[in-house]
Amino acid sequence: MFVSELSNDLQLAIESLNADIVELYKGFADHYHDQWDNGVKQVNVTADFQDSVGKVQKGCDQLGLTKVARYYHVESDYYDWPLRQRAFRVLAPSPAHMCKTVVMVNQGYSEKLGLDESVYPRYVCVVTQYIAPVNTAKLLDYYRGLVEKPAGKKFYNFRLAKHEISFELTGFRTGGVTPIGMDKPIPIILADSITKLSPSTFVMGAGHIDWKIALPVQDFIKATNCLVLDLE
Repeated sequence: MFVSELSNDLQLAIESLNADIVELYKGFADHYHDQWDNGVKQVNVTADFQDSVGKVQKGCDQLGLTKVARYYHVESDYYDWPLRQRAFRVLAPSPAHMCKTVVMVNQGYSEKLGLDESVYPRYVCVVTQYIAPVNTAKLLDYYRGLVEKPAGKKFYNFRLAKHEISFELTGFRTGGVTPIGMDKPIPIILADSITKLSPSTFVMGAGHIDWKIALPVQDFIKATNCLVLDLE
């Protein structure tokens, strides 16, 4: 049963309980982090998931994240659930800790500008909260600001990449896209709002639509050397 199917009184009661839980997590955030490693378990991925979740595990090994990565194998109808219910399922402190990874393409990209990929990428991998859509104008401003004499704004038009392009770059299908273990190296951008979460952890896709991974924010930043940008 979904929360939306309950009576209004019960929905309000759950909302109140959820708010109390969020505040409780904030109150013992330090202890939560200290005990994080105790919740990390070795996950044996079956052959069905070796080409997806297995790649993420290998990526975590290479990045030194294995000892802090928590994996969750969720139900097949997981994405039919409300965000709050999904957060409970993966033991996230709040719905705000639920994140997604998207590949964005600069539709105004032009090789004629002769700019290096580090200051003028064609594709970027963005990790953001479900509750905070990406403001593409912030991406435009950031990358134009890296160049002393930037080209016109028409050359910076970041939009969500098509599924086929996302798969070609990451090797992951919709629902499982993650910046860990991507097939091709593209810049990783983490929304600054994620760094303000308390406790400082987040949940995202783990290579397959039925798998999720939870990580401490700062460990992820240090391991991936990702950009942290205000995208609101």
